[in-house]
Amino acid sequence: MDNYINSSPKGVELGLSTLSDTEFTVTEASFLVDRSPTDVQNAVDKKVVKSTVVKAGPRAQRLLGRAELRFLTMDREIGEALSGVGKRRLYEELSRLPETATTARFGALVVDLRKSDAKLKKRLRLLEAIKGSIKMREGEPFIKGTDIPAYQVAALYPAASIEEILEDFPSLKRGQVEHAIDFARAYPKKGRPYPSTSMKRGISNLIKGGVFDDD
Repeated sequence: MDNYINSSPKGVELGLSTLSDTEFTVTEASFLVDRSPTDVQNAVDKKVVKSTVVKAGPRAQRLLGRAELRFLTMDREIGEALSGVGKRRLYEELSRLPETATTARFGALVVDLRKSDAKLKKRLRLLEAIKGSIKMREGEPFIKGTDIPAYQVAALYPAASIEEILEDFPSLKRGQVEHAIDFARAYPKKGRPYPSTSMKRGISNLIKGGVFDDD
């Protein structure tokens, strides 16, 4: 199987259909719960949720599991209705529950887990599809079936719209561009980033600006 940037040894794999016994990096988790990496990292740093620490090369990497994803998804939906104590009790209850549980009970409150679990599994299937659309070559992710680096395409967004990116890369389809953008969100590029403007659009902007006009 291809190795993905920032993916943990226990990270999501193609064909995985449940969240059982699987752990995710902060950026994978942020994609799955549809929140910013900063939100998820803050929840870890402030010990709102627990994480598993593993060595990833020279650095330690924090991984989140099913209970953490469930909590972060539900916190976005009902968090304002709960006090800090209520949130802690909800997280503790979610940590005890098996994957098959459809409700969480603490005190007089009963929380239906089916809606949030359905959202998580939908996002997980999307992440599987995204990873399946990428082919790794010597550590660089390329859009499958092309010689176009996924990060090169993703770097253009949101400065350029998807429609503008398709103009710059006419051989690509909309779904390929969207998957490249989402891949970069779940697995951010390390090191020097690609330019946020394509060479084609950069030259076009120079022409429009009269840079090549005769004096």
